[in-house]
Amino acid sequence: MQIIRNIDEFFTEKPHAVVLGNFDGFHLGHKAITDRLCNISRTKGLVPAVVTFQPHPMKFFGADLKLIMTEDTKIKSFADAGVEKMFILEFSRKFADIDPEVFVREFVVKKFRAAVVIVGYDYHFGKGRKGDYNLLVTLGKKYGFTAVRVPQVTCGGITVSSTNIRNFLKEGDVEKAGEFLGRPFFIEGTVVDGNKVGRQLGYPTANIDFRNELIPKAGIYISIAVIDGVRHKSVTNIGRRPTFSFPDQMKVETHIFDFHDDIYGKDVEIELLKYVRPEEKFPNVETLIKAIDEDCILAKKWFEENGC
Repeated sequence: MQIIRNIDEFFTEKPHAVVLGNFDGFHLGHKAITDRLCNISRTKGLVPAVVTFQPHPMKFFGADLKLIMTEDTKIKSFADAGVEKMFILEFSRKFADIDPEVFVREFVVKKFRAAVVIVGYDYHFGKGRKGDYNLLVTLGKKYGFTAVRVPQVTCGGITVSSTNIRNFLKEGDVEKAGEFLGRPFFIEGTVVDGNKVGRQLGYPTANIDFRNELIPKAGIYISIAVIDGVRHKSVTNIGRRPTFSFPDQMKVETHIFDFHDDIYGKDVEIELLKYVRPEEKFPNVETLIKAIDEDCILAKKWFEENGC
């Protein structure tokens, strides 16, 4: 997949099918849009392309927004889905003040050569968020492209949205978040040296220098550690280790069952499958070890019952 960040240096004569959006999380709703994009592109002989923005417009305007996935993972998700080009446009005050029709005429039509423009059910764009699907339909007749709107996707009567997924993660409901994402939510990062506390307790852990902005609610999770493409059963602690007197900094530590390889410096993904319990401050180390014993027993039973 070709990544284009400098639109001034981009030129094409090939007609494109283009989707517009932010696509944080690449959830089931985003997948429905991307599937529509690729199907239309195959049928009409168009180049499937995504147009997204950096930073996220809500972050630009000052919202305390934690993104679900890293940019690298979002890029990989679109590439795996069959998208051939991804335009990552710098979102600035100047860009935010562009009139919706000017954006469509100068970017969508002239730069992207869009024959088809696809958006989600609630997408807005341009100055004051005045641009929407209905405007695209009108402008399509004027500039010669077809506008397509993909309806909302729901799970259990709830709209699949990045906002709802963020809320699930903040509550520790990784199962519901995974349902909306269409895959387990995962933390990605690099294994780094730690304080060796887990090893002293009899439960060595991989300490993750994570790259995610959004980290779920502190607590113990049943998890899968993906290392070099291999999946390993594990339990993960997210929190500040209140039983010990360490600096008040969020940590992600994973104990991998029956695993003894040296993985320092390796990139890993930690899939969070089920929330077990909140992080606790125990009165002594013995009580903490007993709790970890119980966490591991519960996790292994869960894996067995779920055919993992």
